[in-house]
Amino acid sequence: MNRTFLIILMIGTAMMIAVIGQHEPASRLDTMPWEVDKLDNGSLRVFGLTLGKTSIQEANQIFARFGKTQFQVETADNGLQSYQLVTIFDELSFGGLLAKLKLSHQIEASKLQAIYKSLNSPPTKPGVEFYPVDKTIELDYLNSPISSITYIPSVDYDLESIRQNFGQAPSENKINNELQLWNYPQMGLKIHIHSTEPDQFFYAPLQ
Repeated sequence: MNRTFLIILMIGTAMMIAVIGQHEPASRLDTMPWEVDKLDNGSLRVFGLTLGKTSIQEANQIFARFGKTQFQVETADNGLQSYQLVTIFDELSFGGLLAKLKLSHQIEASKLQAIYKSLNSPPTKPGVEFYPVDKTIELDYLNSPISSITYIPSVDYDLESIRQNFGQAPSENKINNELQLWNYPQMGLKIHIHSTEPDQFFYAPLQ
């Protein structure tokens, strides 16, 4: 076998092993959405992320991949808007179940306004819309802490499974025929249970 070819083959194999090694941790996340730790300082930790402390860059390292950063604009029916810079990880595996994780950046309102203006004020309509951001913006905010987490599993938990794993919710409210809101204030968690779209588990700092 040609020596040059052998060297190239060895280098290529080593690179493949390195790439596989980098992505392997994301497929072996054993932490589950009901495993929420309240730390001594009152902070919450879930999925290995501590709200208000873990940065987006550290999340990239924990999940062994780069999330996709976008600007989220939520427009109410009355025209009022709220803004967030979010980083989204698709197809993470938690206990063997694929899920999407959306991490909100902890950023001052004035800076969010500035980012929105840099997007040339895109047209909006009632609901939630996402817009791509410049790579410079993404890099500028890599070290911003995570303010909240939205967990969206690929398969819905049935109501009994939620009760078994998370416990009985202190409040279970039926919003309409398609949506229920279960609140777990001791976990900083609100579960939006939908009948027509994926459920969403929203984690925020304790009030």
